Amino acid sequence: MAVTTTAAHFASLHRPGDPLVIPNIWDLSSLNTVLSLNTSETSTPVKAVATASYAIAATLGLADEDLSLGANLIRIRSLSPRVRAAGLPLTVDIQDAYGDRLEDVVAAVVEAGAVGANVEDMKDEKDVGEEGGDLLYTLEEQVERLKRVLKSAEEKGCEGFVVNARCDVMSPASRRGAIDESAEEGERLLGETVRRGKAYLEAGATTVFVWGGSQRGLRDAEVRALSDAFGGRLAVKLGTGDGALSVRELADIGVARISVGPSLFQAANKTVREAAERIVGGGRL
Repeated sequence: MAVTTTAAHFASLHRPGDPLVIPNIWDLSSLNTVLSLNTSETSTPVKAVATASYAIAATLGLADEDLSLGANLIRIRSLSPRVRAAGLPLTVDIQDAYGDRLEDVVAAVVEAGAVGANVEDMKDEKDVGEEGGDLLYTLEEQVERLKRVLKSAEEKGCEGFVVNARCDVMSPASRRGAIDESAEEGERLLGETVRRGKAYLEAGATTVFVWGGSQRGLRDAEVRALSDAFGGRLAVKLGTGDGALSVRELADIGVARISVGPSLFQAANKTVREAAERIVGGGRL
């Protein structure tokens, strides 16, 4: 394994204030497109590769929550050799590590060539049961699960596996869509996110990714507060709106990692739709 593809190298790229920027991919075509930005040994703006489970699922006609482990692994295994040949580390989205299958999942992605993973603290709703219940793992449960991820990876020969611990406390989905925009609720959610995030870092996570949901996102003040609370070891998804913080602005705040989730996939589909609309309407490409 080249030094630049190892977990240790990948972890070293997470620097608060000088963040790792990862353009998430979903198939070989998107991977090759992103890798084309690295034009020479001295020009390598892409430092690492990450998968986006939402985008992988969408290419199969599935919702993110319906992406099976088998289908996810097939895609990861197809991507890994190309990523390694490019001399880059690969990190993968394994959702909540598929519930009780955690050890098997981690072993499989390490064997496939991954040196890091996103691990969520929100359960698959199908695992909660018909009577409902809390969609989030308890803090104690998730801390133990993160420790199991790291132990399983080490047992498969990947010491220092890079965990990007996703916290869904602020996402409306974790509260079954309930939305309370009061200042008091905002403070409560932020406080619980800080409490969990610090525990995840203490358990061995490299960064904490705080997800505010596709509609809500994170407020600028929340990004600043979380970055301060985690000593910069915060991962965020780059926003898409006109008022969203830029990579440079997020770096100035002090975050350590920036990704885009399925945004490149969605942008590619938007471009295809617009071009198709032009030609079927009698226009030019």
